[in-house]
Amino acid sequence: MANMQSLLEKDKERFLHNAAAAKSSAETVRFVEEEFGRLLTLYNEEEENESLKKTVMFMIEAYKASAGFLDCDGESVIWSKSQYRPGVNKPKRSAWGIALFLLGLGCLIGAGAVLYLLTDIFPLSDEKIIAFSLIGAAVLFFFISGLLFFKKKEENKEELYAETIPSPEKTYHIMLNCALRMDRVLEEERNRILLKEKKALLDEKEGMKKEDVQLYSSLLETAYAQTEEEYARQMISDLKFYLHRHKIDVIDYDGSNKQLFERMPGAAIATIRPALLIGDEVLRKGLATGD
Repeated sequence: MANMQSLLEKDKERFLHNAAAAKSSAETVRFVEEEFGRLLTLYNEEEENESLKKTVMFMIEAYKASAGFLDCDGESVIWSKSQYRPGVNKPKRSAWGIALFLLGLGCLIGAGAVLYLLTDIFPLSDEKIIAFSLIGAAVLFFFISGLLFFKKKEENKEELYAETIPSPEKTYHIMLNCALRMDRVLEEERNRILLKEKKALLDEKEGMKKEDVQLYSSLLETAYAQTEEEYARQMISDLKFYLHRHKIDVIDYDGSNKQLFERMPGAAIATIRPALLIGDEVLRKGLATGD
């Protein structure tokens, strides 16, 4: 009898290997859908009942359609505590700022040279004009270089984005829960089909006639009376197997099923004639001794 749980457990390593190789949620969804399709194929190879096959097909299609929920993650934003946290961004120093700073420094040195070293070349008045002009130029160069050299500090808003890939182990356990649920539904459906088949046998036109039931019951009673003999034990086994194929249950007396038996006085619990049932319907009561 096919079982979805056992089929999935046999395929566990294969599925986990494929799921671990997934590079995205979409690939995981594809592997899950493929695995459900594989389970359907494996189940159909072992199951003979067409009604159960159809039930499994409907459930598998529903689970495959639901696999897309594994790819429903929203946007993931990662903030690094060191490099990418909101803070201060210090850009590289400008080459123009360095050049203007050096030019301003040169002007300042030139002004000093004019005032202290070139007094013999220039008159005093011209000397002061040149010196102050150089000093003014130096201040201007220093100011402009400062604007280029020390830019305004900016807030770092850089973010990292990441895609979440479903865990193979967690995905497998979700699928295992689905398999367990399918097994419960299939067991209920299997019992329903079996009960329907058994009840159909209550109709003499489709099942065993009452005279046949009484005949097999009498044969069982004769065999039970001679259980010491090998041929009697073999007859009991054959009759039970035959009746089981016709959906008829052969029940022995155990003290807890008194409602299925007519009882005779006796010290020991023993079955003289087993009870015959189809589902919950008693075809013929059994005969037993003991309490």
